[in-house]
Amino acid sequence: MDLMILTYIKLAIICLGIIIGFLRLSILSESNRIFFIFLFIALAGEVLEPMLGLYFSTNFPIYHVFRPLYYSILTLAISYEMTRLKKVYLASIPFVIIAAFLNAWFLQPPEKALNTIIINLASVLLILQVLFYIAILFEEHSWEQTMYYYSFWIAIAILIHSISSFLSLGIHNLLDAEGQDAVVQVQAYSEFVFYGSFSLNFLLQKKRSAT
Repeated sequence: MDLMILTYIKLAIICLGIIIGFLRLSILSESNRIFFIFLFIALAGEVLEPMLGLYFSTNFPIYHVFRPLYYSILTLAISYEMTRLKKVYLASIPFVIIAAFLNAWFLQPPEKALNTIIINLASVLLILQVLFYIAILFEEHSWEQTMYYYSFWIAIAILIHSISSFLSLGIHNLLDAEGQDAVVQVQAYSEFVFYGSFSLNFLLQKKRSAT
């Protein structure tokens, strides 16, 4: 499928999540409200990243600004529902931001290279975060509570998308042009799952009774 069509589908999925989040805003938990804000930033990022690439006359999008920002907001949202390791999660945010700055300055400048080091770093950290998050959810809550009162579906999609990003960047440069196109399409479909999970989580979210 044409890359432009895939991009339009992705933007439509994000917009759908924003609409559903807005309609159910009063139901959403604090964590899901942060995820709702994330969708606005993601929409801006998905539009501006290729535009920055055109501005700098590169043949690739510029991910240096939004990818560390994505990581920060996703981590903040997940940490709201953590009873343990919350401080560790939050401490990783300035670490990734500083690493992103140093990487852009010394190793992978925006006008010369993709910031694959930071994208891979963020992917690995998100994979670990989600695995601990899901384990703690099932340890402390019932299946129904996990499905309807927390961010389980978004967490699963973050896990899938992070694994896909890590693997695709790892093999992308080793493939021929046809193989690289296939990897890009797989990555695009994982983004559909990722952004679509926000709509699913917002729709399934139940308002917690006051205690």
